[in-house]
Amino acid sequence: MAEDFLSGVEQKVVNVGDLKVKLPVVIRDSRLLAIYFLAPVKRLRRLLPDGFAPAQMFPGSGLVQLTVYEHRDSDIGPFNEFSVVIPLYSPQFPKLPFYNFYKATSTSQTYNFLLHRAADAEVAVRVLDEHFLYPEFTASIEFTESDDWLTGEVKESGDLICRLRGRKILAQRSTISRISIYTPRNQQPNRGDIDFKQFAMTRDSSSAELTLGSSHPIARELSETLKSTKSSMYAYAPSCQFVMNEREESPGPS
Repeated sequence: MAEDFLSGVEQKVVNVGDLKVKLPVVIRDSRLLAIYFLAPVKRLRRLLPDGFAPAQMFPGSGLVQLTVYEHRDSDIGPFNEFSVVIPLYSPQFPKLPFYNFYKATSTSQTYNFLLHRAADAEVAVRVLDEHFLYPEFTASIEFTESDDWLTGEVKESGDLICRLRGRKILAQRSTISRISIYTPRNQQPNRGDIDFKQFAMTRDSSSAELTLGSSHPIARELSETLKSTKSSMYAYAPSCQFVMNEREESPGPS
């Protein structure tokens, strides 16, 4: 991994309400676990604005990605995050099931629709909601761990949304990825650059677990959308850095 990932980042100070914030927002020390689940394309299309095409892993089956992040050092302080993402077809490749998603991930340039995002710090919620137009809300996001497992539990006002649990699989890969991020309020994407200093991905469903709440609206939405709570893929990154850029020119998701 290039050690100078952050060295060329030029920042400026802007006002977000009464806050002064450096842009782009830099996250210098983070870790995450992400679990992917199969979902019928018909159900995913109901969650997307017109013109967005969910990437298909198999004909008729797309993906939902659930991720918890522990940001230990950032321009807006330490905070934890949770996101619900629908991977989209990349406009760079033919829209063929599996092929498009595989090519996009292998070239480290992916396109995502950010359906829900939560943070556990007020400053992070304000900046991401007001400036980046993310569908952000405040939640309790707590990490616990053992020697072999990392768990992230997400609650809003004490109501369980979900609990993600993943093995600390051996993470020897390193890569830099670029993600174009669309949201319900912003169909001109923001760009996120990620330096995965340590990264691993597996299709072994025994390496990841999902527990959904029973009453929270997002938990119910996920229960109605996912084919099952058995993971399709699991990613673990014990060390990574982010640059959260502003809106970019893009060929579009479709």
